[in-house]
Amino acid sequence: MRRVELYRLVHSDQTPECQLYLREVEGGRVFPIVISIHEMAEIHRKVHGLETRRPMTHDLFRQLLSARDLTLERVDITALAEEVFYARMHFSDGKGGEFDLDARPSDAVAIATGTGSPVFAAAEILDAIGIVEPDEPDEPGGPEREDAEPDVEPDAEADDERGQDG
Repeated sequence: MRRVELYRLVHSDQTPECQLYLREVEGGRVFPIVISIHEMAEIHRKVHGLETRRPMTHDLFRQLLSARDLTLERVDITALAEEVFYARMHFSDGKGGEFDLDARPSDAVAIATGTGSPVFAAAEILDAIGIVEPDEPDEPGGPEREDAEPDVEPDAEADDERGQDG
């Protein structure tokens, strides 16, 4: 497993899909995961510290972890098979107990962003679809769009090797 970090969120007005780009911390390879606008919005809110009037689903999950004295230790994006990514969320209970759950990478990354937990990706994923991008975005985690807002860029053309979130 290789440590990755949120690199960019991209939203296009042309499709309902968004792309979550993760970047390898040591090595710099980047890969996209297709996610829904809801997870993109949640990740954007967490990165920028934006609150909602009422708790969102990922906030409820984080509250449940706190109420049960559970810690999200890490998220592992474990596989890409038939254009679908797979992830595991690893938890500890404060009493020496550990367990993990299967999760969609978008949900796992959204929750990890809210808890400050590290995210890792299988080396095989980075070897298969990771690329080194020459330019860095101005604001990590900011949504990029083709239309109106100031911190926006057009959506890159879809890459045939990108995978969708489960």
